[in-house]
Amino acid sequence: MQENNNLVPENNTQETSTPLTPLSLTDILDGMFTLYRNHFHLFFKISLVYFLIGFVIDIISMDFIVHSRPSDLPILSFFILFPSLLLSMFVVGGLSYASANVFLGRNITSGDALRQILRRYLPYLGGFIIYSLAILGMFITCIGIPFAVYFMVRWGLYGLPVLFEETPTMASLRRSTELVKGTWWRVCGIMFALLIIYYMILTIISTSISFVFFLIPGAAEIPQDATIIESMSFIFTPTPRDIGWTLYMIRSFITIGITALALPIGSIGSTLLYFDLRIRKEAYDIEMQATN
Repeated sequence: MQENNNLVPENNTQETSTPLTPLSLTDILDGMFTLYRNHFHLFFKISLVYFLIGFVIDIISMDFIVHSRPSDLPILSFFILFPSLLLSMFVVGGLSYASANVFLGRNITSGDALRQILRRYLPYLGGFIIYSLAILGMFITCIGIPFAVYFMVRWGLYGLPVLFEETPTMASLRRSTELVKGTWWRVCGIMFALLIIYYMILTIISTSISFVFFLIPGAAEIPQDATIIESMSFIFTPTPRDIGWTLYMIRSFITIGITALALPIGSIGSTLLYFDLRIRKEAYDIEMQATN
């Protein structure tokens, strides 16, 4: 399947940042951090979109929550999560497309990556919606949970076919199935490892920051009659009512910034897995050599 790379300058070299050979889990993990380190400025500029817009969304959303009635919170939560989800999908898509190009040694700017995700955003978002609804639908019943896990892995690589190969929404799910077929257990293990590493990094840093803010003298105190759940919420998800607007904005600024810096890790790892499967199943390395 040929990719449409109109956004890549014609004078790009095809020397890859990572050798076009089958990648083991160790190779994927090493390549993930190596690509991030070597192209930090590129990924940082794309993640900056998430940081700036995400911070504004968070502050506006919290202001609505603080001034809303408890009965309005369920509906309000939906309208808060929806723009955050759209933003996350947009930035992750840009990071994935940038990862694919730097893996192949192609010159790409943050503007190129963002324009590509903007151009392909609707089919990319459509794939996510179909993927999510199908998986959630299977998770509703106990008997459907094994099927949900199976299809979560089988369809989990739908994103890059949409962005890099420019396949339609439904075709991207079939394309992911083609790549994963016959290697489900290996792909599942790698996806699980990438997920664990991403959340470990994010959780350790975010938890440390939560405790630092909790220990700031005079910031706030947990009410003596608070339950364990209320105490944990006070420490890890405080509101401006708990710590004041100034501390909340500083905390939000740092927390969203950390999330933005962590986003490329998962995107790069998934991209390397995608190319590993193409190299193993489609001899993509030979195809690239033939086009040079």
